[in-house]
Amino acid sequence: MTETVIVVYTAGAASPLELAADAEGYDLLFAVPVEEVPDGLTDLLAVVGEVVDMTDEAAGAAVLAARRPAGIVAFSDRDLPLAQRLASRLGLRFHSERTVLAATDKHVQRQRFREAGLRVPRFRLLTGPGQAVEALAEVGTPAVLKPVRGASSRQTYRLDSPEDAARYAAEAFASGDADEFVVEEMLVGCPSVAGPGLGDYVSVEVLWWRGTVACQVLNSRLPLMEPFRERGFFLPGLLPAPVEAEVYAISAAACRALGVQDGWADIELKLTADGPVVIEVNARLGGYSAALLHRSFGVEAVRLAFEVAVGRQPVVSLGEPAAVAFGYQILPPVGDWRLASWGNVAALAERPDILSVVLTAEPGDRVDWRLGGQGTLGVVEGLVTRPDEVLPAMRAIERTIADQVVFTPA
Repeated sequence: MTETVIVVYTAGAASPLELAADAEGYDLLFAVPVEEVPDGLTDLLAVVGEVVDMTDEAAGAAVLAARRPAGIVAFSDRDLPLAQRLASRLGLRFHSERTVLAATDKHVQRQRFREAGLRVPRFRLLTGPGQAVEALAEVGTPAVLKPVRGASSRQTYRLDSPEDAARYAAEAFASGDADEFVVEEMLVGCPSVAGPGLGDYVSVEVLWWRGTVACQVLNSRLPLMEPFRERGFFLPGLLPAPVEAEVYAISAAACRALGVQDGWADIELKLTADGPVVIEVNARLGGYSAALLHRSFGVEAVRLAFEVAVGRQPVVSLGEPAAVAFGYQILPPVGDWRLASWGNVAALAERPDILSVVLTAEPGDRVDWRLGGQGTLGVVEGLVTRPDEVLPAMRAIERTIADQVVFTPA
């Protein structure tokens, strides 16, 4: 029997194509604040399901209720609050208001971690740029400045001095991206935990069912690009077995601290000399994870989200991975630059371990490192048979980018 699922959507970890691929057996109702999304998105979503405009939330909720939905999902932090309000209006199971607040507010999230007895870096809330120097003195250096509500390391800066605090806080507040920021102690990673060539942080994709873990998979990273930008990732990840077990246990504890009961969660952790420490919990599927899970394990992550939403207990048997799936984000250098030329980067697609090369910036475009992952200029995705083939493949991508891509001062 076909069941109707509301998908609150402006963007996120599942693309319209991935939603369409996993929608068999479901009628999708897209709850979209039409005036807030890019031109063309509603037309694209309308090919997959019915689009309901949420510009007037009460009117949109009435339309949704008339369709008798069985569940509701969201795939981005931005969409979680609306999904929670709609679930409450329509009597659907979803994250509680308290959980959504903690999942989308980094200051509240750290408070919840501390209350649960998890290790938390020192932190201080900023409501104005003039508080930054005092906050840094309280937190200590090095520190990190980041938005209370934000993603993809947008407007995220390293602070090593009072001058850094004053400068970057002024720039961050002036950007208009957020009206509150946190200054927190910078966790110092231990590169030897993951091993040579790998980043000192990982993420875990966890599927929850009624408060129990139905599935969990490790996602490893390359070292960050300055200051805190993700550039490469692969799944399944690589960690010594005892560390991996500890990562899974801490991830589950962090989710429980926020009250996550159902659906996907994405947990990022720093690998320190004293053990893994939670960086943040996202109460939704992680970016690129749907594709990685499908290519490595054959797992249909979006379909599993639908199943949990309508009240079906998910059955997931990972087994051994068929391959190691990876992605590499092409990011601009720090500074004021324009993209001058892609060179022959597109030729990477001719490699047998590369599935796709998607370049989203055009020569002449001004690029902005301050946007973090949202300033990505292109993505290279690939697949290898063995874990020891991942780093050589990513190094080949890096060499090609370094040799071919040209930036000029803006």
